[in-house]
Amino acid sequence: MSSRSWLAVLLCLMTAVNAGFFVVNVSHQSKATVAGMSYEELMRDPDFTRAVKSIAEACKVNVDIGKLAC
Repeated sequence: MSSRSWLAVLLCLMTAVNAGFFVVNVSHQSKATVAGMSYEELMRDPDFTRAVKSIAEACKVNVDIGKLAC
């Protein structure tokens, strides 16, 4: 086989492995808590939402590369 054929086979294999991990979803969900409060409780907490909004307003987000600059 030529080097291009091996590269095509390798890319197909890597794509299949990636799709398999996506389907199986082996990553763990985040379960961060603040002061013992769940996500839903934090979203309803006015002090927490106000603090997050003030931080977010002071920062710039570059969505293209996923960077946050404060």
